[in-house]
Amino acid sequence: MVVKDLQYEETKWIYCKPKDDFDYEVLELSNVKKPLWITKEINCYTEDVSLVSSILSKVIVCDITYLRLVNQIITLNEFKLLISSGNIKTFKFCLSHVEYENGEIVPIDEIMKLIPNVTVFRWYLDKTMMSTFTSETIQNLIKAINPLILKTFCLMNIPETFDFNLFATFMDKNPLIDYELRFNIRIAREYSNMLQKFVDKKIATSTKKPFLLKIEFLRQSKESVKHLESLYNFYSDRQNGMY
Repeated sequence: MVVKDLQYEETKWIYCKPKDDFDYEVLELSNVKKPLWITKEINCYTEDVSLVSSILSKVIVCDITYLRLVNQIITLNEFKLLISSGNIKTFKFCLSHVEYENGEIVPIDEIMKLIPNVTVFRWYLDKTMMSTFTSETIQNLIKAINPLILKTFCLMNIPETFDFNLFATFMDKNPLIDYELRFNIRIAREYSNMLQKFVDKKIATSTKKPFLLKIEFLRQSKESVKHLESLYNFYSDRQNGMY
């Protein structure tokens, strides 16, 4: 049974067929007699953390380019099924994570390695995922990112175990990527000060080194917030050919 888009809406799965853009039908799992072949998108938002796992037992082929999971916990094997075609271009996780069969968390760098052709990467970290961040994690993440392909990198609820200086070096070397970094509200003052120094330096050198950056952290100066927003809009418009 070929399905183009598969979405979980309120309390039910809905889907559309390959030739239908907006004509969605309810998918009754109990009535599904043939295995599913999903060709474009899976979008799931629910408080049932195993909902995606339950439907994957019905899936035989997954060619999706867009994956968005909210409040989901899936195994590594399930994730590999979701991305098995190698076609993932847009990856969005919100309060979701992937686990090995032994229950350990798959770190962000290992996820990035599995989706080398991704162009949009967005992840709002849950507490479990936050605990996996180390300096080594960031080193491996940087190695896994393909800056020639990745267009947008967004990470939210970032813990202070995130080696920012290491990632800042990567950002400086790859200014064409659109970055959005939002840090956990419990970061220490020293960490905030480090972030502020980076932001102030970026603003001071912005005429020489264009960049696309949205960043949010505790104790951030209001002046730098406004200045960064203005710079972001300017460089975004220029990149899109509006200047």
